[in-house]
Amino acid sequence: MEQEKPILKPIKPPIKPIVVKEPAKVKKIKEKTIKMTLEKNIKSLVHFMAFPGPRLGRSTIYGEAPEKYMLDSINWIGKHGFFKGIEITLIKDHEIRQKVINLLKKYKFYITFCAQPIQLINEDNLIAQTDISSIDELERTNAVNRLKHYIIEAYEFGAINFCFLSGKDPGTENGLRLRRQATQSLIRSIHEICVYNKSIAKKLNKRPMKITLETFDRLSDKNCKNQLIGPSDEARELAEIVRNNYGHDIFGILYDLSHMFLLRNGFDHEEANVLRSLAPYLNFIHIANTIIDKEHPQYGDAHVGMDHPDGAVTSEILANFVKTLNEINYKNPIGFEFIPQGRQLSESVVNIAVASYKEAAEQIDVNYALGAYRFKTRRFLPEKIFYMITDYRLNSYEIIRQEMKNRQRRERPWGDNLIIIAADHPARRVTRVGENDLAMGDRQQYLGRILRVLIHDRVDGVMTTPDIMDDLFLINYFYKENGGESFLDNKILLGCTNRGGLSGSSYEMDDLLTAYTVEDIINCNLDGAKMMFRIDLETRQARYSQRTIEICSKIIRACNKNNIPAFVEPLPVYREKDGTYVVQYNADDIIKAIGIATALGGSSSNIWLKIPYVANFEQVVRSTSNPILMLGGESTGNPTDILENFERGLGAGPNVKGCLVGRNLLYPGFDDPYASAVAVSRILHDYDNTEKAVKELAKNRAKRMDFFTSIILGIHTEAEKEFSYPSELT
Repeated sequence: MEQEKPILKPIKPPIKPIVVKEPAKVKKIKEKTIKMTLEKNIKSLVHFMAFPGPRLGRSTIYGEAPEKYMLDSINWIGKHGFFKGIEITLIKDHEIRQKVINLLKKYKFYITFCAQPIQLINEDNLIAQTDISSIDELERTNAVNRLKHYIIEAYEFGAINFCFLSGKDPGTENGLRLRRQATQSLIRSIHEICVYNKSIAKKLNKRPMKITLETFDRLSDKNCKNQLIGPSDEARELAEIVRNNYGHDIFGILYDLSHMFLLRNGFDHEEANVLRSLAPYLNFIHIANTIIDKEHPQYGDAHVGMDHPDGAVTSEILANFVKTLNEINYKNPIGFEFIPQGRQLSESVVNIAVASYKEAAEQIDVNYALGAYRFKTRRFLPEKIFYMITDYRLNSYEIIRQEMKNRQRRERPWGDNLIIIAADHPARRVTRVGENDLAMGDRQQYLGRILRVLIHDRVDGVMTTPDIMDDLFLINYFYKENGGESFLDNKILLGCTNRGGLSGSSYEMDDLLTAYTVEDIINCNLDGAKMMFRIDLETRQARYSQRTIEICSKIIRACNKNNIPAFVEPLPVYREKDGTYVVQYNADDIIKAIGIATALGGSSSNIWLKIPYVANFEQVVRSTSNPILMLGGESTGNPTDILENFERGLGAGPNVKGCLVGRNLLYPGFDDPYASAVAVSRILHDYDNTEKAVKELAKNRAKRMDFFTSIILGIHTEAEKEFSYPSELT
């Protein structure tokens, strides 16, 4: 098992000792405005729920709230700053309605007209409870006509979205026949509503409103709605028919987080993953809370506050729900639906909900939403370019040497913090990444990923073996030959030395010098030498550990003689029963290994340490005055893990000077290595936190994908876009 390496660079004569200076001041980086997850989605408040009436009466939902109460509450929402949308229902008094309309125009709200309260209250009981899904055609027509009336009122409000519900579920007492017939009636009703909506919009010369069906529970318990639609699989099927068979692309579904716990298709309630199947048909989302204890007085669809001690929506569930919305690239409005209880203030309940949402939306895992994106190395470094290397290799020696000689080196190579790619694993028979035993054995993939990271301006360099270094110089040569500028100029290039301790061999601890020598590094105009020793105290191979330490000591002496930085990776290990070696990731053993490493070679003036981040890293960094670079270790498939470690490590002490990282940067799961490098640079160069770095990562996926193809092949490819569902905000 192998880790990544540390960094340093040689200085031309006259030789002076390398002095690592602590920056007098950490540069104040101009802070970019980085948006949180789903920042661009309109946030809406269900007005008649948050402000149900004076002293929490129910006058708003009946359309009878006093004028002052209505105007004051809408003014509060408008001035809040978080909400750009509002969800309203009927207002019976014409004069009050007109004043509300004028106020809504002032705030330029995204207005949603909600017919659900009208349908549920069903004043005078003139419409059957089965509503627009009634099998009785007369009842169905009456219900549709009621909604048509409120479509006209919705346009009067300036609504962009019109929401309603399906009507009561007929149940399965006589089998599924009635439910199937009710669903057919519902589809016919939705079709008529959509047609009518378009006709009114045409008369008014307006864009048709979205027509949105809210899914409710099918429970007959108290505080439940017992609606036909219903479970999400049936809602999706209905939406497909309305859109595909009838052509109503304005139709969609409203999914409520609190309803997730009441929607059942079988025994278990739904989970956030259901959003993945609903994604193409989602017009609206509600953030809300519920209580699922049937003995509780507020059980069911009561929309209790986010801070309710018995609420089912925990902070983890809310974060997962928001994360899933981010993953499906949800673009439409997000509504907040909460009802104050007892003596709660409406404003407090709303503010608590907003704070809970913001906390969820800021979480690292929520912001790191890969969705359907998959990085494809061959789009960045196609076969045609890769196999050009072989053609050039036929006459490559002089080309490589000349490229090395002409390379422009940094005047001050050792900046405040460094990001160096570690690409030396295959030379020691290490090709595994995650479950793929030969991932780094595909040279096109491996080289393409190295180049993908190396082209980022804020990646400082690469540490590698002669074969890969030669490949990089050859590609650099024919990139320049076709009009590009050298991507190796001003980069730090380190040569790996001892690679003889082959992984899995019986002599693995005998890590001989098989790659670069110090003389090679000087001749190749490289900037430093990297070496590794592992400490095995128990097995028969312990004597080989001692021998490898002696080899490293000799390399350091040669580095000191030529004033070349020596990057030393000391790793305490133990041997498993199957013979594999495992690094001991604990502060005590790492500290002891550091004491050995810095005492090698006659002088520690040129030694940089490559050390894994471990718990109690503050103790580790205090064990030495030498500069430290953090290694990455084996790839976890999720770049957020290493970002968090680097943020912690950078804060552990001023002698932590960056990272020397390989697999975790080159193979970040399905993600783009370039984007991962951007995130690492935000932490190590800008001192950002992981939350901000992850947002930058998401913004930089697929950037500069035609870096090589546009110059070498003359092909300007369109940058890859993350897959998004067709749910644009109208």
